[in-house]
Amino acid sequence: MTTSIPTLYESFALYGSGVTLVTARDGDDDRFFIAGSVLTASVDPFTLAVSAGKDRDALPAILDGAPWAVSVLATHHLPLVRRLTARTTREERLEALEAAGAERSSEGPLWLPDALVTFWCTTHSSTPVHDQVLLVGEVHRNSHHSEGLPLLRWNRDFRTASDSDAIGG
Repeated sequence: MTTSIPTLYESFALYGSGVTLVTARDGDDDRFFIAGSVLTASVDPFTLAVSAGKDRDALPAILDGAPWAVSVLATHHLPLVRRLTARTTREERLEALEAAGAERSSEGPLWLPDALVTFWCTTHSSTPVHDQVLLVGEVHRNSHHSEGLPLLRWNRDFRTASDSDAIGG
């Protein structure tokens, strides 16, 4: 019997993660992207790390020192994420954010008040890694916590926790 070994891309797709909206203000323009690769980099002081593709809309503003926000998305954000990651115009994506209730924060970037939590950051460091930039942001504040289950990125798609069997529950 012959079995084929999955590609690295297929294998990495099985590494699940939460889904976030990363936003920054660039002059008069709102910049944003969806990120799945976010982790706690330090707890003293609190910092987080985000892996961003080198062509992400908000990356130049973030690298230039603009404050940025990371909203941790819940399952009810799935339609928004699908719109933001579809082949749509920038105007359509901005309209989707507005329809989802995005608001301007006092720091400048948009945020989603119904996200599980939002963190406001400034860039501590950045490291180019092939086709990505690893951003490390110092967290200056966070929002209130909202109820809900996290939206997940797994196997090249966005999913909810209810898409799979519960473990231990």
